[in-house]
Amino acid sequence: MTLIETIGIIGAAIGGSLLAWQLRSKSKIELLQVFLSFSGAYLLAVTVTHLLPEVFVHGEGERMAFFILIGFFVQLLIVQFTRGIEHGHLHLHQHFGNEYVAGVFFGLSIHAFLEGFPLASNAIDVHNGQHLYYAVLIHKLPEAFSLATVLFFSLKKNYAWLLLSIFILITPAGALAGNLLAEQSESHSISWLIAIVCGSFIHISTTIIFESSGKAHKISMYKFLAIVAGVGIALLSFVI
Repeated sequence: MTLIETIGIIGAAIGGSLLAWQLRSKSKIELLQVFLSFSGAYLLAVTVTHLLPEVFVHGEGERMAFFILIGFFVQLLIVQFTRGIEHGHLHLHQHFGNEYVAGVFFGLSIHAFLEGFPLASNAIDVHNGQHLYYAVLIHKLPEAFSLATVLFFSLKKNYAWLLLSIFILITPAGALAGNLLAEQSESHSISWLIAIVCGSFIHISTTIIFESSGKAHKISMYKFLAIVAGVGIALLSFVI
C-alpha cells in the first residue's frame, strides 16, 4: 500500500470507532446494517471478479482451489471467537465479559491481519488491487464500529481506546507482512496466501448478506438496493 492508502485504511477504522462512540446510546442503527449489506455485496463481487481470476492465473492452477477452501474454514474458526460481529451479528447495549471481549479482539485482529496481505505492493495486478483496496476500505468502517461497540460497553474508556489503537494498525501490518513474504519467496508470488484470503472473504461477504435477511429470511428494500448497488459498482469497474 502507498502512504495515502495506508492513511485511508487507518482513517476508516478511526471513523468506525468514532461512530460507535457517538452512537453508543442508540438502540438500533438501521443505516449501518444497510451500509454493511453494501460492503458485503461489494466485497463478494470484487473477490469473484477480480481476486479469484488473479489467483488462478498467477497461482499454481488447481492447487489454489484447496487454499480457497482453507481460507473459508479459517474464517469459520475466526467466527468462533468473534461471534460474527464483523458481519452484523451485534447486540447493542449488551455488556460482555472479559473472556468474550478477548476472543472478539483476537478473532477480529486475525481477520484484519489477513485482509492486509492482498494489499501488499505488487501482490496482485494494480487494477485488481485498487478495487480490492476499496472493498477493504469500505468493510473497515463497520468492522471497526462493531469492535468499538463491544469494547465501549465492556471496558473502561482508556482501555477501549488503547485496544482500538492497536487494532487500527493491524491491517497495514498485514500489508507489510505480505511485502516481506513476497520478497522472501523465490517466485515473489504469494498467490497461495491471497487464495486463503479469498476463501475468508467469500465466507464473510456471503454471511453478511445472509445476516441481512433476518429471521424471516427476507431482505428489506433498502438492504436489497444496497446489495444490488455493491455488486453493480464492482461490475462497472470492468467498463471504467
